[in-house]
Amino acid sequence: MSMFPTVDVEGVKVPKLLIGINSLLGWSHTSVGRDRWIRRYYTARRVAKVFERCIELGVYGVLGPVWPRLIEAIRIAERETGEEMLFISTTIGDPKDTEKELKMLSGLYSPICCIHGGWIDSWPIENGRLVGLEKYLKMIRDAGIIPGVACHNGEKLAIIDEGGYDVSVFATPVNKIGFYMFPSQDSILKAIGKTDKPVIAIKPLASGRFDEGRIYDWLKWVFEQKGVSAICIGFMSREEAEEDIQHVKNILNIP
Repeated sequence: MSMFPTVDVEGVKVPKLLIGINSLLGWSHTSVGRDRWIRRYYTARRVAKVFERCIELGVYGVLGPVWPRLIEAIRIAERETGEEMLFISTTIGDPKDTEKELKMLSGLYSPICCIHGGWIDSWPIENGRLVGLEKYLKMIRDAGIIPGVACHNGEKLAIIDEGGYDVSVFATPVNKIGFYMFPSQDSILKAIGKTDKPVIAIKPLASGRFDEGRIYDWLKWVFEQKGVSAICIGFMSREEAEEDIQHVKNILNIP
C-alpha cells in the first residue's frame, strides 16, 4: 500500500503521486516514429513490469484511458504483486462508446472515471453551458463510479467548475513552461486556484521537455501551485520511475 499522503474524492483516497501512461501506450507528444516504437515494444507485460516496480516503491495508482492494453497490464501487475491498483480511468474514442467502456472496468478497482480531455477541449458551448455534458457524467454516476473531468483548457475548466456539473475531480496539465496549457498557462493556473475540487496535475514534466537535471525543481514547482492536490508522472521505464518517485518523496518529505 502507498506511503504517500492522499486526497479525498468522495471517500476514495487518491495518492498524491499517480502513474501516467502516455509514454507506455504510444502518445508521447514527440513524434510519430517514437509512438510507433512504443506501441510495438511496450506489450502489456512490459507495461506491467514498470507498474510492478512502482508498486514496490509505494506507488499503486494509475491515471489513464479505458484501453485494453492498459487494463491487461494492470491485471498482470496485480497478479504478480498481489497488490490492488487504483485505476483512475478516462473515457477515450467515440462518446457513444462510453457505456461500453464503463463496463470494461468490471473487476478493476476503478472508482473514478474522467471525461477525456480531448473531448472537453472541443466540446460545443451554448449559452455558457457544455451542450449535453450532463448526459455523459450521468452515465458514469449511474455506473456507480465517481465522475471527473480531464481538460487542457482553463476556460472550459472554469465553466465546468462554476456550472454546477456533477464533477468531483479535475485532471489538467500543470508545468513550468505552459506545455498543453490552453489558451495559456495563466488561464489554467487561475482556474485551478479558484476551484474547491481536487486537481490532479498531468504533464508536470511537459512530456519530456523539462530542463536537463532539473526534474526535482520542475515537480516541486507543480506541487507549489495553488489548487494542485496530486500529480501524475509518466514513466517510460523502471529506472525513470525510481528516479522520479524518489524526487517526489523528497519533495513530500517521505522517508
